[in-house]
Amino acid sequence: MQKRTVSRRDLIKGGIAAGAAIGIPAVVPSTVLGAEAPSERVTVGQIGCGGISNYHTNYLIRMKDVRIVAACDAYKSRRERKVAVVNKHYRGTVAKAHADFREVLARPDVDAVIVAAHDNWHTPMSIAAAKAGKDVYCQKPLALDLTRTALLRKVVNANKRVFQFGTQYRSQGRYRLMVEIVRNGYIGELKRIDVWSREVLFNANRYHVKPYGSTKEVPVPADLNFDAWQGPSPMVPYTVDRCTNWGGYHCPETSLGFLAGCAIHPLGIAQWGNKTDHTSPVRYEGTGSVPTEGIYRTLARWDMTCDYDNGVKLRLMDTRTAKVALAKMFPKWRHSDGVFFHGTEGWIGAHWGWATSNTKLWKVPFKSNDERLEVSPKHNRNFIDCVKSRKQTMCPVEMAIRCDTICHLTNVAARTGRVMRWDPKTEEIIGDEEASRMITRPYRRQWKVW
Repeated sequence: MQKRTVSRRDLIKGGIAAGAAIGIPAVVPSTVLGAEAPSERVTVGQIGCGGISNYHTNYLIRMKDVRIVAACDAYKSRRERKVAVVNKHYRGTVAKAHADFREVLARPDVDAVIVAAHDNWHTPMSIAAAKAGKDVYCQKPLALDLTRTALLRKVVNANKRVFQFGTQYRSQGRYRLMVEIVRNGYIGELKRIDVWSREVLFNANRYHVKPYGSTKEVPVPADLNFDAWQGPSPMVPYTVDRCTNWGGYHCPETSLGFLAGCAIHPLGIAQWGNKTDHTSPVRYEGTGSVPTEGIYRTLARWDMTCDYDNGVKLRLMDTRTAKVALAKMFPKWRHSDGVFFHGTEGWIGAHWGWATSNTKLWKVPFKSNDERLEVSPKHNRNFIDCVKSRKQTMCPVEMAIRCDTICHLTNVAARTGRVMRWDPKTEEIIGDEEASRMITRPYRRQWKVW
């Protein structure tokens, strides 16, 4: 019989089933295939070449078993600049610039993609990528339309795709240690979790028109495909503050604001510590406000109490609210995000530093039967390793959906001033049709890619 040579690329393209079909293990040792052989490298396409993409590029180009081969952005200058940086590093013409992300997905030589466009594109691009057989690292937050996350889950699982959500805290050792302390009961029974983040006024000095962005329509720069930038979202007037990093964060047509874009990081730790990656809180009650001027009209303030089925309460706040509630625990308060776990026998938390009711907790001698969590070297490295092994990442699709749900329900409860009740099994708001309409969004059919 003729022997068949199986490369890592075969495993990536076929998912887990590829190895099983021919009776070989899912992980092929590098000593057999040669980890740096061209056919064994993971080839990556970067979709979105703005500020956050540099985080990915800086890590990926240093990995000998990775090649960035494609870059796409609505700004021509950004995608061309990204390609120039990558090709200079590789000392050759390795990467190509694309104006349309669908061209990247159509390339058979692309194994995985980094979805780093702005928020309203994250779920649509991730669905399209998984359908195209690509593994996906999706930046946070996950969705502008919460109703599309069920399709994302279905497509990722049906196509056996590796999915990494861009909440990097789970790949940081101190957060992992804190969660192990909480999950093993070293602060007693967990009762409450506080989570907070920056809001729309953070870095407002960088806006062209203060405090909440210009509403004056101006010509679209020749460098920008504004139609592609808006994508599925309704078309709106272009202003100098719209297609910027901050516009991508705070325009309600394309984002939920820092509630989802920043709070999602500590929420991922809260869910981890509470052992609730499979679910979300079932009741949301609190207050919130939005700006009444400018184009940045995502939540400016929020203070939400979220109840889990297991009895734990989550208090989700903006950083100004949290400062009043928690600053005494941190002598040097900073305008940033944080997470705090409160148990029956102590507390522990993180906010530009670490605090605890007992400093000895950080050196607790774990017992042999204590639960220890998987160690991730770096978030991008974890993604690439899982692309190769076909194992689950630190932040898989289910975790991403459940975290994102908390942001959406908080947004609706804050805007309506009503109590939201959520069924985590059916993933529906209970008994409020108006609120149910608020977690979905209209879309332009010419950009329907899911």
